[in-house]
Amino acid sequence: MSHQHHAKHGASTHAHLGQLKKGDHATVTGLNTAHNPEQQAIKTRLLELGFAPGEQIRVVAESFPNRDPMAVRVGNSTFALRRLEAAMIQIMHADVQAA
Repeated sequence: MSHQHHAKHGASTHAHLGQLKKGDHATVTGLNTAHNPEQQAIKTRLLELGFAPGEQIRVVAESFPNRDPMAVRVGNSTFALRRLEAAMIQIMHADVQAA
């Protein structure tokens, strides 16, 4: 049997911020398409907070026991995001960027 690597390379991998754990770094690559007014409001808020393509982000804390919400640093600010909100933010893991 061959070993499969957990990290996938290529355009078919769609990672989002909600998948990250405390200490993880990433770069924002975009935001998901909003399918209803609530999602559009969340998307607008995330952009206003600075979660724009190209921004470096880092997960600095996670709530116990369910890891929700999570504290995310973008620029010089730290924000608490629900996992549902974080799942709208498309990212590229820091360890994949150099590949």
